[in-house]
Amino acid sequence: MTRPLPAPVLRTPHLIAAVVLGCWGGVWGGEELPGDAPSELARLQSLVGMSLEELGEIKVETVYGASRREQKLNRAPSAVTLVTREQIARHGDRTLGEVLQRVRGFYVTSDRSYSYLGIRGFQRPGDFGGRLLVMIDGHRINDAVYDTAAVGLDFPLDIDLIERIEIIRGPGSSLYGNNALFGVINVITRSGRQVDGVEVSGTYGSYDAWSGRTTYGTRFGNGTELLVSGTLQGSEGAERLKFPEFVAEDLDGEQAGNAFMSVVHASWSLRGGYGRRVKDVPTAAWYTLPNSQEPGLSITDQRAFATLGFRHEWGDGWLLDARSSLDWFRFDGIYPYASEDDSSAPPIVNRYLAESFSTGLNLLLGKPLGERHHLSTGVEWRGQMVLDQRNWDDDPYLSHADSNESADRVGIFAQDEWSLRDDLVLSGGLRYDHVTPSGGALTPRVAALYSPWEKTTFKALYGQAFRAPNAYEAFYSGAFFAVNPDLTPKSVRSYELVWEQVLGARWNLTLSAFWNDVDHLIGLEVDPSADPDHLGGGVFRYANQGSARIRGVELEVDHHLPRGVMASASYSFTDTMDADRGAPLPNAPEHLGKVNLSVPVWGNKVFASTAIQAMSGRRSLAGETVSPHAVVNLNLFARELMPGLEVTAGIYNLFDRRYSDPVSSDHYYRGPVSGGIVELDRIQQNGRTFRCKLTYRF
Repeated sequence: MTRPLPAPVLRTPHLIAAVVLGCWGGVWGGEELPGDAPSELARLQSLVGMSLEELGEIKVETVYGASRREQKLNRAPSAVTLVTREQIARHGDRTLGEVLQRVRGFYVTSDRSYSYLGIRGFQRPGDFGGRLLVMIDGHRINDAVYDTAAVGLDFPLDIDLIERIEIIRGPGSSLYGNNALFGVINVITRSGRQVDGVEVSGTYGSYDAWSGRTTYGTRFGNGTELLVSGTLQGSEGAERLKFPEFVAEDLDGEQAGNAFMSVVHASWSLRGGYGRRVKDVPTAAWYTLPNSQEPGLSITDQRAFATLGFRHEWGDGWLLDARSSLDWFRFDGIYPYASEDDSSAPPIVNRYLAESFSTGLNLLLGKPLGERHHLSTGVEWRGQMVLDQRNWDDDPYLSHADSNESADRVGIFAQDEWSLRDDLVLSGGLRYDHVTPSGGALTPRVAALYSPWEKTTFKALYGQAFRAPNAYEAFYSGAFFAVNPDLTPKSVRSYELVWEQVLGARWNLTLSAFWNDVDHLIGLEVDPSADPDHLGGGVFRYANQGSARIRGVELEVDHHLPRGVMASASYSFTDTMDADRGAPLPNAPEHLGKVNLSVPVWGNKVFASTAIQAMSGRRSLAGETVSPHAVVNLNLFARELMPGLEVTAGIYNLFDRRYSDPVSSDHYYRGPVSGGIVELDRIQQNGRTFRCKLTYRF
């Protein structure tokens, strides 16, 4: 059996209306504020007297991941969004996926096995998110077997350890190689000096969900910074979930834990992390036995990583960024099946195991060539020494698949940035990758940045990127699966125009239009060279299946004053089509609307935040329409009510909206009542939930 593979509190409207209206009043009104308001007012008044240059320094933030060196946002050759630790805390986000759900153009779906990340109208059921590269402090976290972009509790870092997140849209393969098809998400962790002591945190919420975290961070006298942290968390999940012909009882639980360490001294850094997550799956997916209790259908993900880095910039401008890494990943699946011969017999237990071990070296060398020219070049090697996949029945033992492979990935790249004038910058990059077994890929990127006025930037962007077949797609074979030697990388050609505008001292506007041509999509098919009657259903393999065309527009307005009002509103329109059939792709919403608002309600100590996320209808794999929905989250965040204490209380899906997400064709089972095959094309998501959190620092 394969890994879960998608195509393989009371209602209080009057109170909420008052809170939301009060929040907007804080943005537009001039009412008095309690507590520390006089100091806040003085600070705002001080902004009025600033020069345009000083205000520009406040509004223009920096990003590292767009070019692997520090740049102002308006000089980055991409459309970039930054999310800070302050924003995460105020909104009460519980996972990386919840953070990204608030970001323009992104959406997250769930089949109660995993959370899947979509961007700009593209998230095919059956895809683990390998078209997005997820990194922690510049180190890739996508695993070596499935290329999973983990954004749920399978992400191996506690969200409280995040200092900020860089979200870099568009093709990134010219710099990062594989997986950076539609974008790069770089999670930057807190340093030892930023923690500066001990933090203890605990949460409790709906479904008996709980978590506990202990973190220690410090900066020693010699400048060395140390951070160590550990987290445990769990949830009973929904007690009863109704599906056609059966009810899943106590089969939605989840347990997870992670640990992280960081040591930084001068130019050297040593970081490592480990995460483990066990999830009960209530859906009877993959033709398993509905409502099986002993054993239940469950999946376990584990991943660990370690990096040793050296980054130093010399006085003459030379920059050396070198990193070595180790990565380990393991997946275990337990799948109960009914006996075909005796329905009263105990379930047949099928097991699936996948494991990888990889090592890597990454080197970048950069040098400014005069005042207006910067050149960098580098090389990356990843040796995937272990790529094992096994599938078997326990009792009696019967092996269905046993694959033991290895692979190498080598890339060499260069990028050049040239300021032709003070208002015009040209940037270009080129990378060549050779990936076992799919061969080579050449990926360019070109950007022109024009700033005719001080607060205005136009960006014209072009790039290509690829996602090579992962180890599961390329190597898995067994009784029902075959290897396809003709499988080639998925690729994209992307065109984008971006307008970034600073509006006064408080507001930013971003407008972008994009066109993506995606070729060589990878999906499951019946092997045409195999016997169609083999074991009654033929043999499956992964193959390239046509292309997709994605075009759209995104608009965002945001407002941000430190420890003050934070507000943003965005709208995304995408037209995502199967280019061969002229039909919309599944799980591709045309419209996404988001509003994020956070205001101080008591000085700089208590904040009220709301997030509104609206999504238009989507097609399921069955061709049916999954209804549109809008979800409202509300969170109260308080700091320093007493020294060292933070309190968070959040309500998620405040108005208890019932909605579903499209899922893959793996969600089918034999109906206990009819005896026929039941196929699910959508799965209902959670209604209203709550969470309370206490954090104490000493």
